[in-house]
Amino acid sequence: MDKAAYVLLGVVLGVILNAIKEWWFQRGKNRKELEYLAIRISCMLDTFAYEASNVVADDGLCEGRQGSDGCRSIQVEKPIFDPLSIEVEWKSLPTELMYEVLNFPNLVEAANHRISAAFMFSALPPDYEEGFEERQFQYAGLGLKAHALSEKLRRIGNLPSMSTPESEEWNPIQCMQEKVAEIKNVRERRAAKHRALMEKLESNSDKTKSSSRDER
Repeated sequence: MDKAAYVLLGVVLGVILNAIKEWWFQRGKNRKELEYLAIRISCMLDTFAYEASNVVADDGLCEGRQGSDGCRSIQVEKPIFDPLSIEVEWKSLPTELMYEVLNFPNLVEAANHRISAAFMFSALPPDYEEGFEERQFQYAGLGLKAHALSEKLRRIGNLPSMSTPESEEWNPIQCMQEKVAEIKNVRERRAAKHRALMEKLESNSDKTKSSSRDER
């Protein structure tokens, strides 16, 4: 091998080694950016989940009593989740998970619209029962969704899973799960009663029509 070949080989090896070095450096940088994103956003989601559980526990009473007007009113402010308020490298996330996180504020907005509609069109004073039921149901679902997203980010960032200490008597995640199940059960029973009533009214209507025809 002549001198020119050695020089060329040295140049090629230099380019390859430099490319490997750059790749390794970028790989480590991307990993750090992903870990930072996972830490920041999972903490935001955990905060949202805890605050959502407080909304779920809000029954409209202040220290067990109604307001001065004799009505129930919202005692706990709704939580806010604004992921774009933090500067992180979003493209370091898998596409599907990035969409889930960035779309979460839209789910919150949709839930708030449903709650507003329930208070406006279904709930009546002094208890506003349907409004508080919808608010608890929606925020229990949002809190559980936030918790699930947080766990996904923790797994991707190799972070420890969030766990509630055994010494704590109150588990917000469990409380929200129980509230969702409770309200679903109430709504199923309510729907069953409504169906039974409609069937009874329809049956009575058929009997009345039949009796009218017989009289003729």
